[in-house]
Amino acid sequence: MDDHIPKGELALYAFNPAAVSPERGAAIRNHTAVCFECQADLDFVSVREADLGDSDVWEPVVGSATYDSLMALGARITEEDRAAEQVLAPLLANPATIAWTNFATQKRFLTGGVARKLTDAAHGVCENEPIVALTYADAAIAVAEALPKETYPSRAIYEVIGSAWKERANALRLLGEFREALESLKRAERAYRELTDAGVPLATVAFVRAAVFYEQQRLDEAADMAEIAERGFAHGGEDDRRMKALYLRANVHYESRNIAAAMPLYRRVLEYGENRTDAEWIARASYALGNCFIEERDLGEASMYFHKALVLFREVGPSTERVRTEWGIARVLLHGGKPAEAIRRLRDVTAEFEQRQMVTDAALAGLDTAEGLLVSGQMRQIVPLARHLFTIFHKAAMLTGALTAISYIKEAAAAGTLTKEDLHVVRAFLRRAERHPDLVFAPPPKPV
Repeated sequence: MDDHIPKGELALYAFNPAAVSPERGAAIRNHTAVCFECQADLDFVSVREADLGDSDVWEPVVGSATYDSLMALGARITEEDRAAEQVLAPLLANPATIAWTNFATQKRFLTGGVARKLTDAAHGVCENEPIVALTYADAAIAVAEALPKETYPSRAIYEVIGSAWKERANALRLLGEFREALESLKRAERAYRELTDAGVPLATVAFVRAAVFYEQQRLDEAADMAEIAERGFAHGGEDDRRMKALYLRANVHYESRNIAAAMPLYRRVLEYGENRTDAEWIARASYALGNCFIEERDLGEASMYFHKALVLFREVGPSTERVRTEWGIARVLLHGGKPAEAIRRLRDVTAEFEQRQMVTDAALAGLDTAEGLLVSGQMRQIVPLARHLFTIFHKAAMLTGALTAISYIKEAAAAGTLTKEDLHVVRAFLRRAERHPDLVFAPPPKPV
């Protein structure tokens, strides 16, 4: 989301909602429901309603009337953020300079605004550039940890510290550094527990921890943490974040092959999206339900949900999910006894995945193509397909296990012994190897 609510306006709304018009208040609520960055800013400047009116909480800290002090704090945060934009602009334009800058020893960088700006930058690039995000988060931590704890009233500096550590954990998760990610989450949790109201911040820690456990295939722990996050977000009135936690819970069940448990959760997400007329949630839930119905071999329902998702992903993106949905439709055709049409679509999908350097998805779609060729009696054509998949993995510097698995497919197809079970075993291995690259591939035993 490109257009964010100005931080000063968020602070004003948090401290005195009546200071903005009803229409603007509604716009702020709608925006923060779907924008992580603005919601994080609102969390930072928000405290519990009871504390806002309690002079015993605020006046000993700020030394003046509560309302005036909060207004001054909001203005100060706005000014800090404005100054941070200016001082960081040259560095963020050239991210490599961030790693070589000693933020903690230069006074111009030692502000909450700089720490927040670096944390926001880490969040913004994390999905696509986790290494850059890690650099930003480390710099944010260096600044935040160097600030005096009395920088803001009510120990609010710990929100800045905790958020920086949480973004570090997110980057490490995407880089596959799971142990370090969990350690960073411990630091984030420790900071958040210093806050007056830590409910929502601690729920975000639980959510990221659930995501780490999910990547580690520690699925029972992932489900427990996602449920804790869901309850925390629900208690804090964070409906959109609650849906993210619920969606993760559903994904954990799907990964466990517990389709019966996953489907009702995905349906709740779909209902949420439809009630809010939120195209992105409708698309994500529809796509997930399509996958579930394929597992249940209800191809009619699978096709309906995939097409529903495809229409929306074409409108709202992201484009990667649009390609994955087209892959789902091709799989429906494959299992529905239309291998020729499925193969044509699967080749297009595989080419798009390759273009986007989504190596594992390209290989898995390639294996579906191999299955189509196998059921069509065209086993020999699987040999060049497997050779091409091997080249994709090799160029991407994939480790020995994945290369060995693809070589096994090529050799079995050349020998005329390849079976659907072989493809199933390799498909399952590649899905696991994406998260655990050190796995060793063991060919399935052949009947004597």
